[in-house]
Amino acid sequence: MRNKLFTYFISFDFILSAIITAASYLLPAYLSNSLVKDFSGVAISILSIIFSVYFAAIAIIISSSDDDFIRFLDGKGRYNQIVNSFKYSLAVLFSALLYSVFLYANAAILIEKSLPVQSKYLFCCFVFIFFYSLFAAATSTLDSIQYVLMRVKFINKKDELEAKRKLEDDETQTRRDDQNKAHSQKQRKNES
Repeated sequence: MRNKLFTYFISFDFILSAIITAASYLLPAYLSNSLVKDFSGVAISILSIIFSVYFAAIAIIISSSDDDFIRFLDGKGRYNQIVNSFKYSLAVLFSALLYSVFLYANAAILIEKSLPVQSKYLFCCFVFIFFYSLFAAATSTLDSIQYVLMRVKFINKKDELEAKRKLEDDETQTRRDDQNKAHSQKQRKNES
């Protein structure tokens, strides 16, 4: 469990998001609600698109695998790693989407109450979760590329084994045919 947490929190996507968030603390103490509303609105659009495409991608990857390939990946410990990476990234994307909706609604309510500004801290949290979800999605996309490359390697290996098996079967059949031919000739010789 500790190793898993270490993997998620000491990774380039987490650290890069933390650095960007730290830079966002340089913003003024109070931010315009219309600015926050605009940023969160754009984030909702971006995250909605990525989330839906990402959800479809994980469904395609999971459903397109045959049993032999899953066994091949599982034997190397990669299948669970890839699926867990997708599940984690999907959860982070969904959390970022929900937080963006919350931030948008909060800014809209504050504007409606004629409060022109809000503290930067909610926005800084938004910056972190938004960038973390984008970077996590990018990392999982790299995992899906590895998945495709492993699938190609598996198919090549499978084709190679099938060709070898066919060659062995052909050689076995040729030997049987030769033995049957020799046996037939021997029987004819004995009959004559």
